[in-house]
Amino acid sequence: MDTIQIIMISVWVFVLIATVLLEFESPELISIWFSVGAIVALLMAAFNVHYLWQIGAFVVVSMILILLTRPLSKRFMSREIIKTNVSSLIGQQGTILKEVSLNQRGEVQVQTRIWTAFTTENITILEGDLVRIVDIEGNKLLVEPIRKED
Repeated sequence: MDTIQIIMISVWVFVLIATVLLEFESPELISIWFSVGAIVALLMAAFNVHYLWQIGAFVVVSMILILLTRPLSKRFMSREIIKTNVSSLIGQQGTILKEVSLNQRGEVQVQTRIWTAFTTENITILEGDLVRIVDIEGNKLLVEPIRKED
């Protein structure tokens, strides 16, 4: 084995490992095609094919796979996200059970559960007022009052 062959094998092994690790870290298919291209180039390097052909094969195989499979994989992977558990509370209404102000946390009842509530507005939301859940931070709900014109 000559030096350039060893270097190219090392390069393709590194590219293969990097793209596989990147794929494991991502929830979407983003680098698997480059992994296949690296495997093809690695095999070519093992058979001592000139490095320019290896690079060309890597690029061509990766691009063909992207063009053929990326639209298909995006269609199957982009499902509508269904809100579950706590995230489904955002946008819902609740009733204040304990007064909420900028400096004081209170309580809000949403459906049958009671949550700690807070606001970022410089207002006081009184007991019995209707509120909308804007966000969730930990186990506390950020609320805003529902005004009569809403």
